[in-house]
Amino acid sequence: MKQEPKEFALEYAGFWIRLGAGIIDLLILGLVVGIIFCVSPALVIWVTSGLVISFVYWLGFWVWRGQTPGKMAAGIKIIRTDSSPITWRYALLRCLGYIVSAITVFIGFIWVAFDSRKQGLHDRIADTYVVKLPVKQVVFTGSYARGGAGCV
Repeated sequence: MKQEPKEFALEYAGFWIRLGAGIIDLLILGLVVGIIFCVSPALVIWVTSGLVISFVYWLGFWVWRGQTPGKMAAGIKIIRTDSSPITWRYALLRCLGYIVSAITVFIGFIWVAFDSRKQGLHDRIADTYVVKLPVKQVVFTGSYARGGAGCV
């Protein structure tokens, strides 16, 4: 008897949880770029390497897992609006959307708080959602005394 996987309703990740994830990512990037600044205090090298590292960080994690370390810690993930994983093309579009969102005095990011699907400008440009991941719960199966616990 083959058991079908359970389906979960998607819950959009709101502004505050996304802000928390973003702060974690910025702290990680700040640490890395700070180390580079200590090694090479030349402003051009510092800024250029910081930008390159940031784009590689975001693009790489988005395509690899749909999550940066900040999003992993917050239990949220980026998906396409058709529920498929994000690809390089859409990761690049989302990254460009980050730039546009930042240039507009961060209104593109703040928009997440007011949108019914919690999409910022960068999400709309890349056709993505950020969703909360379902939490696995421990369910006791078999005999509790024999340690028969499994995850659902």
